[in-house]
Amino acid sequence: MVCCVGATVAAVIIVFYNLGCTEFHAKMIKPTDNDAAAPVATSCVEPLKKLARGDYTAWYGLSNCARTDVTAALGASQGDVDHYGNLGGTPTVYRSYTNTAASPYGAYVWYVGNTAVALEMHTVTPILPIEEQLGAPEAKDPSRMPGFKTQWIYAARGLTLHIDDDTGAVAWLYAYRPMTLHEFRSSWLSRVEILRHRDR
Repeated sequence: MVCCVGATVAAVIIVFYNLGCTEFHAKMIKPTDNDAAAPVATSCVEPLKKLARGDYTAWYGLSNCARTDVTAALGASQGDVDHYGNLGGTPTVYRSYTNTAASPYGAYVWYVGNTAVALEMHTVTPILPIEEQLGAPEAKDPSRMPGFKTQWIYAARGLTLHIDDDTGAVAWLYAYRPMTLHEFRSSWLSRVEILRHRDR
């Protein structure tokens, strides 16, 4: 997907795809201090391993997930170096991880300190249809992603999928801490979009 030497793909808050002379980035809204605390999880390693395989049945949000947990679940990050992008206007560390069974483009994980706060995957193949795994979503809202897509929101499980309206394919997956539907709709997560700019 990245065709330029040295190009990187930053996900979730800022997405850069350096394709020839084209730069893509996602525009987000900064999260607020009013976001509710996530439930305490014993370990995110096994749920994250399953998520990477397209199995969402054990996923209940990105809670208390450290860098070491992400490495245990996804393996070492590509290049084993930190990259930086803007998380709601604030420079924030992210790392990219190799392709997974469910996503040929791998996973992108953002960190505050040593804690994972968001994960993004593109062109995802679930092991079973979404509703068979998770039931009906809490809500279906319009997506700002390119093309005709709909957000399937499972806010209480810290998961949103942008579904192609024509094919039913999962174009984008975002994992985050569990929250209420109202909190989700009030946050930057509900307004993920990709903007296209031509380099000058």
